[in-house]
Amino acid sequence: MRRPLCFALLFFLAVLLCFTSLPSPDGRWEGRKGEWIVVQGEAAELYQPADGSQEDRTFTLTQIRIVSGLKDSFTGKGSPSDQEKSDLFTDDFVEKKVLCYLGEGETLPRAGSMVRVRGKVSAFRYATNPGEFDYRAYQCIRNCIFSLGDAEILAESETYDRLGQTLFLLRSSTAAFFYQTLGEEDGALACAMVLGEKKGLPGEIKILYQGAGIAHLLAISGLHISMIGMGLFYLLRRLRLPLGCAAAASFGLLCLYAVMTGMSVSTCRALAMFAAMLTAQLLGRTSDTLTSLTAAAFGILLSCPARIQDSGFWLSFLAVAGAAVLVPVLQETGKKTQEGEKGRLESCRDGIFKGVTASLGITLATLPVLLGSYYQWNPWSVLANLAVIPLMGVLLPLLLILAALGQMARWSAVFGHAAYGLGLPVRAIFLFYKGICRFITGLPGGCMRTGAPKLWQLALFTAGLALLVWRGKRIQPSVRLILAACLTGIFLLRLPGPLQITVLDVGQGECVCIETEEHHFWLLDAGSISKSRVGQYQIIPFIKYSGAPSLEGIIISHWDEDHISALEELFSWAEAENFAVGRLLLPDVALRDEGLENLLKLAHRYEVAVERLEAGERMQDGGVTMECLHPAAARDTADRNDSSVVIRLSQGDFSSLFTGDLQKEGEEWLVRTYGAAGLNCDLLDAGHHGAANATGAPLLEAAGPQAVTISCGRNNRYGHPAKETLQRLEQNRIPYYITAERGAVTVKVKKDGMHIHTFLSP
Repeated sequence: MRRPLCFALLFFLAVLLCFTSLPSPDGRWEGRKGEWIVVQGEAAELYQPADGSQEDRTFTLTQIRIVSGLKDSFTGKGSPSDQEKSDLFTDDFVEKKVLCYLGEGETLPRAGSMVRVRGKVSAFRYATNPGEFDYRAYQCIRNCIFSLGDAEILAESETYDRLGQTLFLLRSSTAAFFYQTLGEEDGALACAMVLGEKKGLPGEIKILYQGAGIAHLLAISGLHISMIGMGLFYLLRRLRLPLGCAAAASFGLLCLYAVMTGMSVSTCRALAMFAAMLTAQLLGRTSDTLTSLTAAAFGILLSCPARIQDSGFWLSFLAVAGAAVLVPVLQETGKKTQEGEKGRLESCRDGIFKGVTASLGITLATLPVLLGSYYQWNPWSVLANLAVIPLMGVLLPLLLILAALGQMARWSAVFGHAAYGLGLPVRAIFLFYKGICRFITGLPGGCMRTGAPKLWQLALFTAGLALLVWRGKRIQPSVRLILAACLTGIFLLRLPGPLQITVLDVGQGECVCIETEEHHFWLLDAGSISKSRVGQYQIIPFIKYSGAPSLEGIIISHWDEDHISALEELFSWAEAENFAVGRLLLPDVALRDEGLENLLKLAHRYEVAVERLEAGERMQDGGVTMECLHPAAARDTADRNDSSVVIRLSQGDFSSLFTGDLQKEGEEWLVRTYGAAGLNCDLLDAGHHGAANATGAPLLEAAGPQAVTISCGRNNRYGHPAKETLQRLEQNRIPYYITAERGAVTVKVKKDGMHIHTFLSP
């Protein structure tokens, strides 16, 4: 009750969110993919790659008006005819945005100018699997509804935002100077830390910083705002500028910096809190952190309620809340020793103690959101931040001076030479950061793979954290720190669960993940020919989401590309993350070809053991039995599909059948060899992605499944699943689930039977 304004703002914020409908992604543009349309709007958020390349140049259209949907033959010259106009003409999209990718030979428009753009519609990729990044939802938060590829600017107004264009040119020239002075990798890091531009960061650096838990250094945050803003404010005060003028000037310049760097959520939050601090000084009062933090949240969500769905919003605000509430509790020692009475050793020890507790407190506050977004955490990141954050007080001023020298180098080469000299300590710090990251990620236990937090874990963690804040100061400091560290272990607890089978949506391909009651994980196939980098974007995120500590094995039905294309990505990631892949199991057949040889070389390169499977072999994992029914030594074939491994998985009364790409002849052999007794199952994964020559009537009659899953790509060129296959299933009254329509299909086997859930609504 000592913070009435804070409580009042929280109350109004709760009311606001209760009565505000959050936007949902607009899926209407999925069906218009590839259409050419003309859009008119105001150019904003211009981006030019710092290396000067012509690729990935983008800008956003705001206040848009869709002029027409046009035929492919329209050239963009003159006005479209009535026949060329479509029902897309509407004013419903005025409050929305469109992301435009410039075509070859086109130049970026000026900031704030009104432009008319012709381009090819592309809907944003959306998640169809658990753990997969939902780019469409991310763009929905930004109010962006679709993108235009090969954008051609048909017309541009003479008027434009001169200040906005100046800031864009300043940002572009500074980024180019960073690349020129520091090199590609360090230049990209400098652009991220000073300009908020992370598009040019190498993937290896992103993964390295994320793995060490210091990725927050790559965002414009309160550290930047406080350092730049307070530096300007105190400089102006030292120049004897009146308090009001110094506050207005420093805040104004800081606003320009925030606009230039993209005005991210963390920047908006820090800017609002800086304004509160300046206002308090003008009024002769002190600024309360929690009140100004709540006011910043209220202002951001009032203008854009959708931000409540943004993990970046929560990470930014929880970090400050943790620093204000939790860190003082962890740092409480009960001692009132004066600084002058401390010896050097004691002062050093106190400094380390405060650094560790500050890092731990902020980590505890943000951990649930962090795990909910990335599904893993490095416990050593507490020490990593202790090493790298103090250096930011040196690095950031050096980078800002470097940026200033880059602008002055236009007038004299002397400033350019000075910048190269200043770049040496910057490179040294970046090298140190890289070394710290590699050291931290290489330590034992450097990766806690928790998976997505469960509700009971979140409830238990939150209750423990609240209790620590309430009663923590009464506990001995050493015991308090141990209890705080133990709270993080809640997310490592894994209660026994049901057998879970997930048929992932990998497009035109196959990947099935099996999780046993003891949380052992197996993969059946891993590939796609319709989705690029399916390992990076679909399979690996699902493995992280599931919290898999390792893979017991990967069973490959056969080595067609749509069943193995993700293996190299999986093996490479597993090697980099110290993630164990037990073995690779292949069909034991006489067939030898280039595809098999390449697969064997891949396994050898990543030191993955290879084993062969043939009919009659059994693998036991707890209560789960996986029996190989095919191929048999007596049935040799030169066709890859007919060489497919067939697995019958069983646990108790439940069983499922996976037939790979086995076709009619192979299925008939299965029926003759095993009959209904050997093939009977509750769940059948349709053979050959639902092709007409698989999942035939004899197999359906013998297996008698209660449900069928079909893994295939949307609008694939093979026509999968075939109408004949679906008709057979409907005639036998067997429900089927197609990944192209329903996303990932998850089957949980419980005491009362199997429960089927799909990631997408039907």
